Order: sequence, then C-alpha cells, then structure tokens
Amino acid sequence: MTARSTARRPADSAPKGPAVRVAGDAVRTALLLGPDHPGLGEVALGGLSVEGDGAPTMLGAALSAGWRPKAVPAVEPNEDGALLAVGPAGALLAVADGHNGSAASTAALRALAARAPVLLAHRTGDEAELAAAFAAAAHGAVARPPAPGGSEAGAEGEPRPARTALSLVVVTAAAFAAVGYGDTTAAVVRRGRLHLLDEPSEFLGPTSPADPLAGHPVTRRRRGPGDLLVVVSDGVTDYLGRAFGAAIEAASRAGADGGQPDAARATARSLIARAGAAGAGDNLTAAVLLAARPRRTFGWF
Repeated sequence: MTARSTARRPADSAPKGPAVRVAGDAVRTALLLGPDHPGLGEVALGGLSVEGDGAPTMLGAALSAGWRPKAVPAVEPNEDGALLAVGPAGALLAVADGHNGSAASTAALRALAARAPVLLAHRTGDEAELAAAFAAAAHGAVARPPAPGGSEAGAEGEPRPARTALSLVVVTAAAFAAVGYGDTTAAVVRRGRLHLLDEPSEFLGPTSPADPLAGHPVTRRRRGPGDLLVVVSDGVTDYLGRAFGAAIEAASRAGADGGQPDAARATARSLIARAGAAGAGDNLTAAVLLAARPRRTFGWF
C-alpha cells in the first residue's frame, strides 16, 4: 500500500564527535541495532577509522527506521541492523534486515560481533575463509534445523519464525569477499561503475540448510585503487532503483566534503537520506568502506 504520511525531518542520534580511531593490534566493533532506534526520521551513525602511513581507511554506517511508515505490516518499527569491525586481519561490514521481527537480524549481528575479536585478530588471513567463518557464525545463531522426525513448519496459529537478510563483506590487504542471504545487497563501485557482489537468495532462518554456504557462495574480488565498498538493506535499493549506483557516488562526494575521519559515515548517511527523499517507507541501512590510495598504506588497509 502507499504511505500517505508526511516525511519527517531526519535527526542524527549519534554523537557529533569523530569516528573511533583504531591503531595497533586491537579489534574494534561498532554495532547499530534497529530496535534501539525506532523513530521515523531518526538516523543512528557509527564509524571506525584505521590510521596508517598513508590516508586512513574509513568505515561508516547509518541506520534509520525510515522517513515514512512502512508500506507493509511489520512486527517492529525497525528490524535492520549494521556491524562494522576492524582488526589486524582486515575489516568486516555487515547489514541485516529482519523479517517477522528483529530477533534473527539481531542474533546474526551479535554473533558476528562476538567472532570478530577472534577472526580479525591475526595479521594473516584469507578473506574468503574469513567470510565463510563469519557466515557460519551468523548461521549458527539463527538456523535451527528440525530434529529428526520433526516438522519445519510451526503449528497453525503460531507466529511465523523470525528470519533475516544478511550481507557481509570481509576486506583484507589484497582482496575482499562477500556472502549474502535474502535481499540485502553488497557492492563495489570501481572507476565509476557499480558491481554487485551478491544476488537475492533464500533468507537466513530457523529452517535454513545445515550448510551455511548452501546456495550462498562466497564472492571474491581483488582490491583496486579507489574502490568504494557498500552494503545496504533493501529499503535503500528498492527506493533508489536504477539510481542506486549514481546515488552511491554522489553520497561519497558529499561525504568527502565532511573531511576525515568522518567521511565514511557521512557517505552512509547521505546514501540513506537519498533513499528517504525518494519516499522510503521502509527501514534504511548502509555500511561503507572508503580507502584512499590503498596500495600506499600500511598493513591490510
């Protein structure tokens, strides 16, 4: 159905200070959960900045319940979530979009956050293996295959089980790898062109197959100078449509105007603001990674 209410003026809920700066061997995370930010027009921001010998790598996330009420019935006002993590091995960006409530999206992101200090702690790591390990962690927190002889369907009249869409990207020195479930989207903008890293697939939920990667392959790409990585919920892609790629580039230019180390989260905020201005009646979440001159910096970034 068509949303009829008047859009509200967005208001940032995060502090105005700089993004968290990471140095040394520490693993740091920034987690945004939709249930903590249910208000229309509210924008929650998170950011991490990794300092090196060159320009820093910046990660940013922005989350909102949307500019207008949801166009379809929902269990909760905001069922999205986002996670950023950085460590010696590389970085993780993840966006989840819960269905039938936020339980599955929250569980998946909390599981990723719990594994990040282990998986990103060592300076040597294969991005595809790390992506698969993170996917297994999210799967283990959400999937509950039925016992032998049990039924996958709930009893008549029971609430539908919570499921989640989830896209995650692991970035290392040489490459990045992505895994996706459902209708969230991971992409890279390279030399002005948008390249998708995952495709729509089955959602992650209690009845998901025992193999976390069954039907959800790991996509690996080598890094290129100036790559901009982005992960978004379907509220962003649905309302931007074919303008999605152009909106990412425009958002990154707007974010760069804010200076470092806040450019990444400013980019994420600008991207969801563009979806909101397009009339978004859905939750909106974006996570981005910006790396200036990646081949001239120290370590994975």
